[in-house]
Amino acid sequence: MDNEALDNVITVTGMDPHQPARIYRHHLPHWRQDGVLYFVTFRLADSIPAHVLKTWEEDRRRWLAVHGITANLSPDQWNARYQQIPEGVRHAFEHETARRVHVELDRCHGACVLRNREALEILAAALRFHHGKRLYCGDFVIMPNHVHWLLLPSGEEQLEDLTGSVKRYSAVRINKLARRSGTLWQAESFDHIVRNGQELDRIRKYIEDNPAKAGLPVGEFTCHKADWL
Repeated sequence: MDNEALDNVITVTGMDPHQPARIYRHHLPHWRQDGVLYFVTFRLADSIPAHVLKTWEEDRRRWLAVHGITANLSPDQWNARYQQIPEGVRHAFEHETARRVHVELDRCHGACVLRNREALEILAAALRFHHGKRLYCGDFVIMPNHVHWLLLPSGEEQLEDLTGSVKRYSAVRINKLARRSGTLWQAESFDHIVRNGQELDRIRKYIEDNPAKAGLPVGEFTCHKADWL
């Protein structure tokens, strides 16, 4: 079956509160559920200044401590206590965390190697590469120091494996192009399960409008809109 035929049978659903959800964490909580669409943001390693990250981490530590979540908890204890926090409070915290990240990224800190047209094309090709096989590639925008991407994993594919594959492949190619070495991407991505159609519309508009809001001239970004969505 070719990609066009596959596109015609894609079913996109929002997060189902009645179905099991898996949660794991590094600095951020990551929610997983089968068959859902994800909004992912990943960024270059130098895209947010160290002093800003330090402030965010301290704010986050204090917020979690207020809710009885401390560094000495096991992963299971951490997740259990996090889920005991009222849903609206959790969502407000997660939304504010995401907002701060996105605002800071649009200030275009760091070397911004993705301003290079060839680097943009390498990354865009990597995002689309597994479409119709391991994932369905939705809308994306590649900014000078970060990426916003909607995607639907196929079958039993895991989101972190898919984003990790894109990061590894593009890092090798872009580092070679830029004649640089070392870490290109920040290890942890921000990801969010799209909850419903209204939220999907809002996210798609955010992706489309992001370059203009950041004041980027044509040529310093790449934007893709997926027909199947």
